[in-house]
Amino acid sequence: MKRTLLLLSLITAAPLALDAQGVLMPSSRLDGARTRVRDAMLVLRDSLITINSAAASLQHDFRQTSGAVLSARARELSNACARSVRSIGPTRQMVASAAATSPGRVRSRDALVRSLDSLNTELSRCVTEFSAMAAPDRAEEVRGYAIRRSEPVLKALGDYDRACSAFFVAWGIEVRPLGAHPDPLAG
Repeated sequence: MKRTLLLLSLITAAPLALDAQGVLMPSSRLDGARTRVRDAMLVLRDSLITINSAAASLQHDFRQTSGAVLSARARELSNACARSVRSIGPTRQMVASAAATSPGRVRSRDALVRSLDSLNTELSRCVTEFSAMAAPDRAEEVRGYAIRRSEPVLKALGDYDRACSAFFVAWGIEVRPLGAHPDPLAG
């Protein structure tokens, strides 16, 4: 009797659960222009991740690390910045040419372009400074000053990330990991 009652209640509740699933709306499809902008920005984002990684390895146990390893870490950060600098130009061009249809989109696009310009300046400086510090005879300079000199780069990355997030929101571009579904509880 209890099993029958339990089975009957599950059968009755199943249509209600399925109806709740029907309320979710799929995310809007992006047009070709926004898709190209998103893809260019994601390529740049992926290259920027290597800068964070290189800066973290530079900061890791720098007091006990050998001079040769510190020089290699400075070279790694310089190379990561150089890779990202090459991606900034095409991304900036794609973002700047995006046709904005509202004042909010214009503001977010212009803020992102300014952020890309600032990021380009900082990353170019990073390439110059850290490639010079990567020389074997400058390991102690890396130990003493590299963390301090990497701070403006990390700040520029944070500023770009905030401008990028605001741009994605204003332009209705959702960025989720591959295969992830939208949060059903989100707005």
